[in-house]
Amino acid sequence: MTRIILLIILFPSIIFSQTKSNIVFIDPEDTPAEIIRKAANVIPAGRQYDWQKLELTAFIHFGMNTFMNLEWGRKDFDLSVFNPSGIDTDQWVRILKEAGFKLIIFTAKHHDGFCLWPSRYTDYDIENTPYKNGKGDIVKELSESCRKEGVKFGIYLSPWDMHEKTYGSDDYNEYFRNQLRELLTNYGEISEVWFDGACGEGPNGRKQIYDWNSYYELIRELQPDCIIANMGPDARWVGTESGYGRKTEWSVLPGNIMDTDSIAASSQQKKLDNAFIPRDLTDEDLGSREKILKAKSLIWYPAEIDVSIRPRWFYHKEDDNFVKSPEKLFDIYLNSVGLNGVLLLNVPPNKYGLIVEQDIKSLQGFKYLIENTFGRNLATGKVVFVSSEREGNSAAFILDNDYETYWTTDGSDSTAVIEISLDTIRTFNCAMLQENILEGQRIEKFSLEFREHNQWKKFATGTTVGYKRLFKFDPVTTSRVRIIIEQCRTNPTLSSFGLYITPPSLSFSPANTTFRDTLAIKINCDIPNSKIYYTLDGSLPDTNSKLYTGEIIIDSSITITAFAISSDGKKGLPATSKYYKAKYDVISLTKYSQSYSGGGKYALVNGVRGSSYFKDGNWQGYHGNDLVITLDLKEYKRIRKISAGFLKDINAYIFFPDSVAFYASEDGINFIKLGSKKPVDTNENNAEIQTVSINADGINCRYIKIEAKNIGVCPEWHVGKGSKAWLFADEITVE
Repeated sequence: MTRIILLIILFPSIIFSQTKSNIVFIDPEDTPAEIIRKAANVIPAGRQYDWQKLELTAFIHFGMNTFMNLEWGRKDFDLSVFNPSGIDTDQWVRILKEAGFKLIIFTAKHHDGFCLWPSRYTDYDIENTPYKNGKGDIVKELSESCRKEGVKFGIYLSPWDMHEKTYGSDDYNEYFRNQLRELLTNYGEISEVWFDGACGEGPNGRKQIYDWNSYYELIRELQPDCIIANMGPDARWVGTESGYGRKTEWSVLPGNIMDTDSIAASSQQKKLDNAFIPRDLTDEDLGSREKILKAKSLIWYPAEIDVSIRPRWFYHKEDDNFVKSPEKLFDIYLNSVGLNGVLLLNVPPNKYGLIVEQDIKSLQGFKYLIENTFGRNLATGKVVFVSSEREGNSAAFILDNDYETYWTTDGSDSTAVIEISLDTIRTFNCAMLQENILEGQRIEKFSLEFREHNQWKKFATGTTVGYKRLFKFDPVTTSRVRIIIEQCRTNPTLSSFGLYITPPSLSFSPANTTFRDTLAIKINCDIPNSKIYYTLDGSLPDTNSKLYTGEIIIDSSITITAFAISSDGKKGLPATSKYYKAKYDVISLTKYSQSYSGGGKYALVNGVRGSSYFKDGNWQGYHGNDLVITLDLKEYKRIRKISAGFLKDINAYIFFPDSVAFYASEDGINFIKLGSKKPVDTNENNAEIQTVSINADGINCRYIKIEAKNIGVCPEWHVGKGSKAWLFADEITVE
């Protein structure tokens, strides 16, 4: 007994390094090898583990912004406009549950300060709207819908409050805690509280110093199993709102977000929360060996990866045509959940209180791709070789469909090879690996290989694995694969391994473009030997539609819709591409931004108008310079009016042109100025479109020239004053 006690006293890190916890402390005398071993034994807390297994979580942005067609809101909305006449929270939950989402987070209060529950602490809430004659409570309605369907419920409570008069003072922290208490005590189990770091001005012109630790303490007291995310100690923001994670995503990070001087090794969870300091964690490298070797402590801090199904977070009707496709959502899944993260997908209802058809169809297609990819693991067979395995943790466990059984190596082996003989020759284009994170995150480098012509060839390589790593690649056909663990922090673990084949997916070359005379189009399929059926009128094709055998030549505006069936009978989702024949020829055009080309040279004469969302792909952008375009009508015409469309979105540094001049010519050389117009600026901050027109009085001409003068730089009153201004143009029409 004496020898054991002395061993602990002399080498405390030996015992501690084998203790698994969601936080470990680095002793000044720890060697690099000891620090790496400690990192390998950091594991998630129970709530973090349960949250990670959800994989798919949903956000619902809904509120005054929905009715005012805004994103950031205002402090002084007329509450009488809020009356979602057809609201159906059961529909929200049913649609998201059917698509595979297991938790829904609701915007109980956004930055404008308007509360979607009757709060005792403000009159800027749902009680003072026409909705249900002031008796409504959408937080309650949604929480009850979630419970009925077995879906977890969470809340977003904006720390920034444009309306509340105490914002910017110590009293606001008490106000915020009071509202948190209402939400955490009156609506059953709250599985996640989601904070962002928004900190703008309040009605008094001041910004707030948030008492984060008191918020965390209250949440732990009232909802101890709740995840505190983003600006909280349980889960962090990945760093973008694109839905894509890092290729190397560590859940074990240096404890730089903890005030380690105030933490003792015996601290309990409450004290650890109180030591949490929200900080920017958006660097590309957060948890490499280089980072952790400099740390004073190491914590389990996984990534949540957020994105909206639409271009923006609240519903805007003009975004209906820009809902992310099922294929895009599937790619996001592969690069969020499949990169050791949890996906948080926003699906905003419209002002009637319903999720609209475009979003529903996309979610249904997403579910179809998930189920028809991962419904069958092709890695069935048996392990024929493993370089090392510990007794009780054989490599066979990676194929048993049980996450918590796992393989690991014997002794101190930190590299390994596992070879699997499939039950027959298989074709696959997707692979999955999972570590058992209850044992820690350990793998730093690995590769996957297949056997072909008596040679091993790589088909995937990676760094971190974590809870789940997914790959998509060109199809591979083989009967033998192997997993090579090349570098690991200690003994590697694998819980699961899978090989899958996706439904066939189509692409068009070129896609969604404008042409002048004729155009040749190819339809490409990612699964060889698939049959492709298509239509030219936008209708849904079936097996009785045209069979694609080669290039399609078009000479008019059309919509191609196609789908594919692979040789093993898997049916892909329909894909559509639109082609527009230019109405006029473009003789000359000043240089536009390649980032906002609108589809190229003919974007301004293709008959397609842009929406108020400047990233919709239809606008052509000019950064700091003017638009000058000359059109050939191809014949002499007597014209009455010429029009051109322009966008203003001052939040994106986009301004109406200073002036628009119109010219006409018979020969394309000598132009007559028909006049000049200035757009009417309404001084609205919202994005808006304006068409500038001039009467041509029946002049006979063949050529038209338009000069739109950029204002040059952002004005003095603008946040970007002195920066180059953008000019955005879309459709030009000649009547």
